[in-house]
Amino acid sequence: MKSIFLGIVQGLTEFLPISSSGHLYLIKNILNINEDYFSFFVFLHIPTLIAVLFFFSKEIKFLKDLRLAAHIIFICVITGIIGFGINLCFRSTFGNSYFLSFCFFVNALILFNTNGNIIKRNWKDLNLKDSFLIGLLQGLAPLPGISRSGITIAILLRRGFSKNDSFMLSFLIAIPLMVGVFIFDLRYFMAGSFWAFSAIISFIFAFLSGILALGVLKRVIIMEKVSKFAYYCLFLSLLSLLMGLIK
Repeated sequence: MKSIFLGIVQGLTEFLPISSSGHLYLIKNILNINEDYFSFFVFLHIPTLIAVLFFFSKEIKFLKDLRLAAHIIFICVITGIIGFGINLCFRSTFGNSYFLSFCFFVNALILFNTNGNIIKRNWKDLNLKDSFLIGLLQGLAPLPGISRSGITIAILLRRGFSKNDSFMLSFLIAIPLMVGVFIFDLRYFMAGSFWAFSAIISFIFAFLSGILALGVLKRVIIMEKVSKFAYYCLFLSLLSLLMGLIK
């Protein structure tokens, strides 16, 4: 049951704008799980990456556009620099309930601010300023409670991109980042130990729930309901705060 639970949690939270890392630390604090489950979540980046490739199989062809590819590389470089710095400076505080509560609260504020401008740009309109802002703010995503998908979709919508292109660009950018994060966290995966059967079960459920989450998120964006996730993040912020108070 734990394998199914962890697979579903990873698949859903990786793509919905509610922070997979935030949920990982929250689950650890509530259930007092050991570090092996961190390595398990690193492993589950594989099925979620496959889910993105499967869901966006038609859109991946846009990466052949050298201009778009250059923008994504630029975004990932900036994100990588910011993210590495955050990991270096704040990693030891990631599991702190008060810090987690604060990050979930910030994520809620981001999601409340997802109404787009009246200008409807498409992916071909991506410029250097857009890429710099995305890379800079997306660099905050390693903070537990801050959602990468939430922050990128919010920026793109606020910058006037259409709903469909905001959704697509957010996850085309995610592909190299997910590969990079897996490589960066590979040491945790190698240090862990878990049963092959559990890994297979979790893999399947992470993939299926990932596909489901992407479908739900696309529909939510089209219906302009992304801000509804903010209330859930506020609840998690309060829950994390209470966890800190009772310890």
